[in-house]
Amino acid sequence: TSSAASEAKQVISSASSESRDVLSAAQSEASAINSEAASKARDINSEAASKLEAATGEFKSAEGVRNELARKVSGLESNKASTKTELDKTFFLNFRKKGELKGKIKGFEKELKVQSKSLEKAEKTSEQANKQLQKVEEQAGKERQKADKILNDAQSASDKVTSAAEKKSSSILDGAEKKAAGITKAAEGKANGLLKQADQADKQAEKLRGK
Repeated sequence: TSSAASEAKQVISSASSESRDVLSAAQSEASAINSEAASKARDINSEAASKLEAATGEFKSAEGVRNELARKVSGLESNKASTKTELDKTFFLNFRKKGELKGKIKGFEKELKVQSKSLEKAEKTSEQANKQLQKVEEQAGKERQKADKILNDAQSASDKVTSAAEKKSSSILDGAEKKAAGITKAAEGKANGLLKQADQADKQAEKLRGK
C-alpha cells in the first residue's frame, strides 16, 4: 500500500503540474489577444483623434479670419455711416469740408468693397471647414466604435480561451483523482486478499496441528 500511495501521490502531482501549465499557457494567450487588440484600438483612436484635431484647427483658423474680416467690415460701415451723418450736418456752403468728407466716404466704400469680397470668401472657407469638421467628427465616432468592437471581441476570445483552459484543468485534476483513487482501491483490495489468504493459511495450520 505504501507503493500505491506513492504512485497515487505522483499521479496527483503530475496532474497538478499539467493543470498549472494549461492555465498558464491560456493566461499568456489571453493576455496576448487583449494586448494586440489594445494596440490596434490605440492606433485607430490615435489616428482619428489626429484627424479631428487637424480639422478642428482648420475650422478655428477659418473662423478667426472670418471674424476678423467681419469686424473690419463692421468698422468701415460704422465709419462710413458716422461720416455720412457729419456730411449731412455740414453747412452746404462749406465746400472744403464737404469735399473732404465725401472723399473719406468714397475711401470707406472702396475699402468696404475689397473687405466685403474677402469676407465673402472667408465665410465660404469657414463653411467648408465646418462641414469637413462635422464629417471628421462623424468618422471619428465610427472609428471609436470600431476600436471598441475590437476590444470587446478580443475580450470574448480571451474569455473563451480561459474558460476552455479551466475546463481542461478541472478534467485533468478529476481524472487524476479518479486514477489515484483506483490505484489506492486496487492496492487495498490486493492487501485485503493477501490478508484473507494469510488468515486461511493460519486456519489450515491450526487444523493440521489439531490432528
